[in-house]
Amino acid sequence: MKFMYNELFDEKRQTRMRNYFLNSLSKQGTLRSYEKNEILSVDYNNYFGIVVDGVVSVSILSSKGNQKLLYMLRPGEIFGEMNYFCGGSSLTVGIVKEKARISLVNKNVLEEELKNDSDIYRYFIHSITRKYRIVMLQLTNNVFNDSIGRIADALLRLASCSIGAGEQEQVFIDTPFTHQELANNIGCSRITVTRCINRFIDEGIISYEGKKIILNNPLALKQYIDVIEDD
Repeated sequence: MKFMYNELFDEKRQTRMRNYFLNSLSKQGTLRSYEKNEILSVDYNNYFGIVVDGVVSVSILSSKGNQKLLYMLRPGEIFGEMNYFCGGSSLTVGIVKEKARISLVNKNVLEEELKNDSDIYRYFIHSITRKYRIVMLQLTNNVFNDSIGRIADALLRLASCSIGAGEQEQVFIDTPFTHQELANNIGCSRITVTRCINRFIDEGIISYEGKKIILNNPLALKQYIDVIEDD
């Protein structure tokens, strides 16, 4: 799967970031457990969160309650850092997708860490940049692709963001997604997602292992999308 997304989501940098948050900073926070489908309730004025176990989905909600999935957070990934650095209120909601444990780190602890080691800023910049790129790719996907192209693009992006994706020919999307969740991610109907997923299965491009999607031929998916190429 060696094309644009591998360069945008550098697995080695991502691993270093996850290791720091998971193995160092999370130890200085308060550990809380959350059940599946529970909404995260966090005092973002005083804390930010580190996912220790499980998976958290982060979405934006409209005034009518419509949901747009932005990105998934896995162990070693964080939320609330934008509130910490930029202030203001959060426009997103975190919902536990798989039973999770979250380390809530007080901002005073973080201030002390940053004072002692300014290199830590790199991990926060990496986290914010990664989220920006994910949202940017969702926007360009909606602009440049038809429905089947949107789904192909979303599958490639989700695989690239999975832990240990690397550059294998066959890639797992490490978090299960329902067809409705995929529809929320790309802004089309569940029926359209189901139709396109079935087409990819019939063509042998993807398959399922349990509830997880396997990309058997990522390059075949690329044929369906209008990719922004590097100069």
